[in-house]
Amino acid sequence: MRRRAAYTGTVKYLAFVAVLGSLATSATAVQNNGHASELNGILNQMRAHDDWQSRHLVEYQMRRRFYAVNPRFKQESMLEVKTQFHQPGTFESEILRSEGSELIRERVFNKILEAEKDAGTEKGSQESDISPVNYDFTFIQKQDCDGRPCYNLRIIPKRKDKYSLEGQIWVDAEDGAIVRMIGSPAKRPSLWTFGTQLERRYKRLDGVWLCNAMESTSDILVAGKSVLRVDYTYLDIQTENAAN
Repeated sequence: MRRRAAYTGTVKYLAFVAVLGSLATSATAVQNNGHASELNGILNQMRAHDDWQSRHLVEYQMRRRFYAVNPRFKQESMLEVKTQFHQPGTFESEILRSEGSELIRERVFNKILEAEKDAGTEKGSQESDISPVNYDFTFIQKQDCDGRPCYNLRIIPKRKDKYSLEGQIWVDAEDGAIVRMIGSPAKRPSLWTFGTQLERRYKRLDGVWLCNAMESTSDILVAGKSVLRVDYTYLDIQTENAAN
């Protein structure tokens, strides 16, 4: 019974991490470590990009492959979903194929799809935004990100809630878009959970930046290591210029 309870806690937690990774990532902030001028310039560029993309990106269609596995319990599951996004924040998803553990599908994948609808609401967006209301930022260094210059910033949430992430982001130096983020939930969501690492990567497509892959690894009491990965394939992207 204890092993079963631990596994249920594992998949619930994976759902939480996936939801966290699925939320919007607009950004501005107010913190520095001796690079105040440079940091302020980066943050202004990020804000300008967020405003531009929210106006420019009309809708897109994508196909996602969700995969979750817990080796200790020998449980795994896969789900393929076709999703259409409409501005300002509407997600419409159609399940194409599913395999493996029914428990993971119900407690992880279905919860992710449900949470996307909540994240699109005004309240959900405000709670999940990486913004001065929710975060302080610190400049770390300038780096290379897949051949493009980018800025590495540390993010520290001002309050610990279910949507808060403590970690780092990388910002494209030319576009001002977040191209990568890694970190851990600021608030421990379960007594079963001792550690987690979330990574989310973005790709430039038709001038806009969209999520390309997300992966989380969690260390769960009794259940051990659990992994969740989501891969993205974009089928169609509609921008303001193309729509007119």
